[in-house]
Amino acid sequence: MNFSIDKNSILGPISKLVGITEKRSLMPILSNILIEFDIAHTTIYSTDLELSAIGYIEYSAPENKKIVVHGRKFLEILREMDSGEILFQIDENLLTIKQKQTEIVLSLQDPDEFPEVKKISGEEEFVVDGTILLEMIDKVSFAVSLDETRYILTGMHIKGKDGSVTVVGTDGFRMALYEKMLDGVGNFKGITIPKRSLAEMERVVDEGEKVVISIDEKYVQISTKNIVVLSRVIEGSFPDFENVIPVGNENVVRLEKEVFLKGLKKVSSIMGRSEPVRITLSQGKMEIEAESDIGRAKEVLAIDYEGEGISMNFNVRFVMDVISHINGGTVIMSAPSTYGAVLFREEGDSYKNIVMPIRV
Repeated sequence: MNFSIDKNSILGPISKLVGITEKRSLMPILSNILIEFDIAHTTIYSTDLELSAIGYIEYSAPENKKIVVHGRKFLEILREMDSGEILFQIDENLLTIKQKQTEIVLSLQDPDEFPEVKKISGEEEFVVDGTILLEMIDKVSFAVSLDETRYILTGMHIKGKDGSVTVVGTDGFRMALYEKMLDGVGNFKGITIPKRSLAEMERVVDEGEKVVISIDEKYVQISTKNIVVLSRVIEGSFPDFENVIPVGNENVVRLEKEVFLKGLKKVSSIMGRSEPVRITLSQGKMEIEAESDIGRAKEVLAIDYEGEGISMNFNVRFVMDVISHINGGTVIMSAPSTYGAVLFREEGDSYKNIVMPIRV
């Protein structure tokens, strides 16, 4: 079969799908993508068995044909080609790619060996704007655990209740929670989406586009106009995050976001990986202090605070992560009188973070 296709029409979808292919696998076929040419349209499939994607290209082939080609090498070749039409020639187990003075031949694999990739019809389904979905992922994914020994924490938990969607990320030392009201959302029990799947979802979703989210007991699927991403969920019971959020922290201070963040950055400049930052609240001021092998640093911020005097030690990166993800110009910090979780939030109750102080 011989045909030509514009470079950009095929490069975009493949660049979004190739990240799912397995780099190091006991199944070499998973390093490949399946391209199904059809007289109506063209479909691309990629999978590592846990995570799969389907991409659609508005291209009508002269005949029906399936090929399986190494995903990353095919993408590299397409990137290096000039803009314009590329000629493809499929002959048994070979794919010849031609453009001007360039000719590259790739070996093809047996399409029958490629794993089946099927979409789901979820028990729960709702529509979300791409901008909102990207915001949800960004607001909590930084708090997701990297510790594989607590596997249930290595993903973002998502739950629907009373017309709102709540997403949560935690590593046991900090937690980020974001709640958003969405039309058409029913009550569904929470599922946990692996962090790698979240990264691939971010790659394929564009701001402002319509995204359909489908959920069942074992899978979650997002569908845009041209791409579908299907992921297994992490099995197991996610911690009871609703009862973790402190409600009795009476020592409350409102801080200018950029001033607070800049103060933390200044002090952390002398710190290594293990030293904590000490935050002390007293009447009218906040002191941020750190000490390491190379010296010590202190920043004093004038604040409107009339609570009791308290001192807390934190992993400075945890606090800076929280502040950088808060919208608006104000950070509201609520601390308990004794050792316990500290609440950081923005105006309103839709976005909350808790960080556990360090005992020293």
